[in-house]
Amino acid sequence: MNRERRGIYLEALPASALIDYARQADQAGFDSVWFSEIMFADAFTPAAAAAGCTQHIKLGTGVIGPWGRSPLVTALSAASLAEISEGRLLLGIGSQAAPYVNNWHVREYTRPLTAVREYVSILKRVLSGQAVSFEGDLFRLRDFQYPLPIEHRIPIYIGAIGPKMIELAGEMADGVLGVFWTQAYLEQTVLPCLARGAARSGRSLEDFDITMVVPTLLTRQPHPQVLHRGQVMMFASAAKSSAFYRQSLIQGGFEEEYQRMMQAIEAREFNAALEAVTDAMVDALALSGTPERIREQMQALYDAGVTCIQFHPSSPNSYFPLYQGHLEGADFPEISASDHSQSIESIIQHLGPEAAE
Repeated sequence: MNRERRGIYLEALPASALIDYARQADQAGFDSVWFSEIMFADAFTPAAAAAGCTQHIKLGTGVIGPWGRSPLVTALSAASLAEISEGRLLLGIGSQAAPYVNNWHVREYTRPLTAVREYVSILKRVLSGQAVSFEGDLFRLRDFQYPLPIEHRIPIYIGAIGPKMIELAGEMADGVLGVFWTQAYLEQTVLPCLARGAARSGRSLEDFDITMVVPTLLTRQPHPQVLHRGQVMMFASAAKSSAFYRQSLIQGGFEEEYQRMMQAIEAREFNAALEAVTDAMVDALALSGTPERIREQMQALYDAGVTCIQFHPSSPNSYFPLYQGHLEGADFPEISASDHSQSIESIIQHLGPEAAE
């Protein structure tokens, strides 16, 4: 497996645009394209449509939650998409966040580690072609066996930020899909947790894919971090989504900056909160600047252990609420569709493997 691969993570666009950008990324030599499944679209539909207009790029679901569809429906969808794409599916599974589950799926967000473990267990058994009867604490499946040959193995990725979920990825999955990891968090938490999980299954991490979604903004501005502060503030303040965002910052050496930022947010002084996000914080959590500068930042991540960087296109000065009540009272900057599209196109043009190094 190539250990320094590039992908692109797409969201917040109509399905037709997602499919077109997947086609462009395929032509530019990207390893994978991932389709978000939170509020903008489901992941399977654009991935299936993209399979018909691409040839080589892998198609990832990033990530399917266990609460929105049964594990059997997910397995059936995955088997169909793997066949259509001739084995290019990467099946990303994750617990998502409590506000999404409680408010949108009319389900109680409970025991996420158990939920993902049971969900992935069922998926693996169904997709292996064996007869399945499974009685878990949260999920069950009785007397099912997929009746058709499954010709393509489907790699499963677990979206993980916290240590226990990262360990589960190391134990059960083919890869981990991470976000908002500082390099210190990657080295001190992610890699040791993956190793512990892999040891429980008696395997090594030699062929394990450590994939990281990183906000990315290409710009020639001399001070690119200023344009990217909103993305860092948005994730860092999402305590309801994951308390481990804070832990990643602390391990990265940014506890004081984090406290100043949160105090400003609590006082609804959002300009002050943005100013509390230092250039060093942005550089630790995002890719910003010229293609040359971004490639240097990418190499540092590869050297630290990341095997595939998923560019998450950002618009300049953008941030938005991640759930109801998040950043309440902020005057959110308008994010134009043209700015977002330009960011995606710039990444595909200048950061793909086929671009001039």
